[in-house]
Amino acid sequence: MNGDVNVTGNMTTFITKVNKACDDLDFVSARVLIETNLLKLSEAKYYRLLNASGRVLIKHVLANSQSQQDRTQLSRTDLLTINKINEYCSNFDISMLKRTLKNSFELVQRPDVLPLLNNDARIILDNMGALLGAHQVH
Repeated sequence: MNGDVNVTGNMTTFITKVNKACDDLDFVSARVLIETNLLKLSEAKYYRLLNASGRVLIKHVLANSQSQQDRTQLSRTDLLTINKINEYCSNFDISMLKRTLKNSFELVQRPDVLPLLNNDARIILDNMGALLGAHQVH
C-alpha cells in the first residue's frame, strides 16, 4: 500500500515536470519525459492531469511509436540475442559479448532495442563505443 502512494507521488511530480516543460514550450524535454513513462501516462487517471499541450504531445508520441512498431518488429532471434547481450553484460563476460556483437552490431543500433537493454548492458556498450549517435547513455 505504501509503495502505491510513493508511485502516485512520483507520478504527480513527473506530470508537473511534463506540464511545466510544455508551458515553457520545451517540447523536446517534455517528449523525453513522456517517452520514459509512456505506459503510465497513457492511463486515464494520469492522462487527465496533463495540460492540453501534454495531451497532444502524448497522442503524437503514441501514434509515432505505433507506426514504428508496425514497420519494424523484432524477431524471436533478435530478442534472444538481446537477452544474451544482457546476460553477458551482467556477468561481465566481455569475450562472449564481443563475439555476439560481431554478428549483431546493427541490432543494438536500433532505437527500439535500447529500452530492452539492462543498465549493465547500456553502460558497457556505451563505454565500448557500440552505442552510436542518439542512443548513447549520458
